[in-house]
Amino acid sequence: MSKILVTYTSMTGHNEDIANHIADYLKKNKQEVTLEQLVDTDAYDLPDYDAVVVATYTYHDGDLPDEAEDFYEDLKDVDLKRTKFAVVGSSSKSHIHYGRAVDYFTMQLNSSNGDQAADSVKVDQEADEDDFKRIDQMADYVIKSLQ
Repeated sequence: MSKILVTYTSMTGHNEDIANHIADYLKKNKQEVTLEQLVDTDAYDLPDYDAVVVATYTYHDGDLPDEAEDFYEDLKDVDLKRTKFAVVGSSSKSHIHYGRAVDYFTMQLNSSNGDQAADSVKVDQEADEDDFKRIDQMADYVIKSLQ
């Protein structure tokens, strides 16, 4: 059984719903899951997990959420030692920089020597049935990468 961290930040509740869905899905697939808010996550602990899933929203016009900035900055000093990862996040397609925080986290986790297990998933506003299918597929890739 693999140890997977699902960490999220959520303003509207959309990413909390996504994170809870991912955690439940991973547990149903016999994974050991820790679910916590990003503000409570220590970036230096990430190498202790087999995989990490980050769920974030994009604030305003392409910014990281304020509560994610310390974690993001700490990632620059962390060697993930090939820890598997995936990133998902909700945003609004009405913004010119749709889902940019997802891109930022994906790039930083790669730069920190992480091993991207699945393509990042961007969700417009609240996740619907099709979005959850894409999220489940992302989770399947994470599980498969750990076998």
